[in-house]
Amino acid sequence: MRFQYNPYFAILSITVILSATIAFVVWRRRSTPASTTFAWMMIAATGYAAVAALESAAIAIPDKVFWSKLEYVGSGSLMTLFLIFAIQFTRQKEWLKPRKRAWLWVIPIFNMALAATNEWHNLVWTGFSPGSRGSNVLIYHHGLGFFWVMAWVYVYTLTSTLLLAKAALRPSALYRRQSRTVLVGALIPLLGSSAYMLALTPPGLNITPMCFMVTGLFFSASLFRFRLFDLIPVARDTLVESMSDSVFVLDVHNRIVDINPAAKRLIGTTGVCVGQYVDEVLARWPEIVRLCYDNEDFETEILMDWVDPRYVELRISPLRDRLGGLTGRLVVLRDITQRYLAETKLRSANERLQTQLLEIEALQVKLREQAIRDGLTGLFNRRYFEETLPKELARAAQGKYPLAIILMDIDYFKKINDTFGHQGGDRVLKVFGNVLRRHTRFSDMACRYGGEEFVLALPNMPWEQACQCAEQIRLSFQVLGVESGEQEIFATVSVGLAMFPDDGETSDDLLQLADKALYAAKADGRNCLRFSR
Repeated sequence: MRFQYNPYFAILSITVILSATIAFVVWRRRSTPASTTFAWMMIAATGYAAVAALESAAIAIPDKVFWSKLEYVGSGSLMTLFLIFAIQFTRQKEWLKPRKRAWLWVIPIFNMALAATNEWHNLVWTGFSPGSRGSNVLIYHHGLGFFWVMAWVYVYTLTSTLLLAKAALRPSALYRRQSRTVLVGALIPLLGSSAYMLALTPPGLNITPMCFMVTGLFFSASLFRFRLFDLIPVARDTLVESMSDSVFVLDVHNRIVDINPAAKRLIGTTGVCVGQYVDEVLARWPEIVRLCYDNEDFETEILMDWVDPRYVELRISPLRDRLGGLTGRLVVLRDITQRYLAETKLRSANERLQTQLLEIEALQVKLREQAIRDGLTGLFNRRYFEETLPKELARAAQGKYPLAIILMDIDYFKKINDTFGHQGGDRVLKVFGNVLRRHTRFSDMACRYGGEEFVLALPNMPWEQACQCAEQIRLSFQVLGVESGEQEIFATVSVGLAMFPDDGETSDDLLQLADKALYAAKADGRNCLRFSR
């Protein structure tokens, strides 16, 4: 056989491992016929998931059909063992005899034989077709035999569910709690089968083994924790006295009618508490007392700060009779100090990590800005301009709009530095950078090109508007006095302009033409605008 491993195989393989683990744990702790049957049920779920995984990975159609036939062995065993478990759990005396339980296997065995002999009658599968291209999923076309099998699956599963639902209405609080817990778990395979019949599951993925695995997990976590597989009434000393949780049972007047040793240790008393009002016994914790007068289910976490501070999980449940009348309250306190402290440390660590991440992000933004900005003027630097201009030109060519390149040089800047010092020259550069920002749009690119030289890229700006923009910058800077100590510096700027695409189509051509126009402006006496054309 050849196999192609896929996500379905991985999911079902995990189901095999978990089901086998549950079966092992249940088998080790079995103490009643129901727990033994449940162990066999999880063993069947393990085998069912294993053959389903092999079916999902098989490539050849005959191989997939072979494993699908074995899946009917798993599903038939599962639904039968599930019904036997429900019979044993709910103590249906007429079906507890082995001979009668054996009759429950007749229909599942017949269904297994029906699937095994499908080539003779095509009742279960009428045909097969491949799934989506590139996958090894096989689409099964079902016949009347398949719906016969599924009908019996629903009969067995619904019968099990109804038995558990009936047991959940028993007057005994212990049996009600047992049956309701098991009933919730029993609904999971029923919902999974319904999802498959309604085509709500992914094609090629058999979720039934996973549903029973989830049921097993639910039973293991809930039933074994409270020993709910023990179908005989559990003695009070076994159930309450040995519990690590603190338990208070109150009557309708909030008097303590039962208390376990864990509760006495928690509140720090060795005296007699039965018969006293909860107000007196828990006087140090008025918040708990106040909640005890609430008639609804309530769950919260509180700090019991007395000798040793302890964080506890508080659960208060009203107790009612068959007519719904209030008969008392059950108060359960679970010490969660270690968990609470661990969660607090984790939250603090997460907050510190979040703060560090924000600082790192801010630093990254700052470093990114420093990499593309001129430190003195705050304008873009030459490197950014040379990397970005070709992209702007490509967008302009694609959008068929003009782009102006304006090259500017502050006149006699060396003289300014010699007269007013480098600080005065820096002030002039900063002021000119501010002038450029005021006269450019958000889409424009203003850069300090080097020394006292600046360049502008103005996308989607016609020649006339570009000339006006350059003139406004020149005139604004000309009349602007730059303070330097007790003196004012008045400087001018020479401007050269080139247009894309009329004057050139590459960044090198445009910068070269704008540079020639700039030198022409300097040759004509400076403080003027010249064009490349």
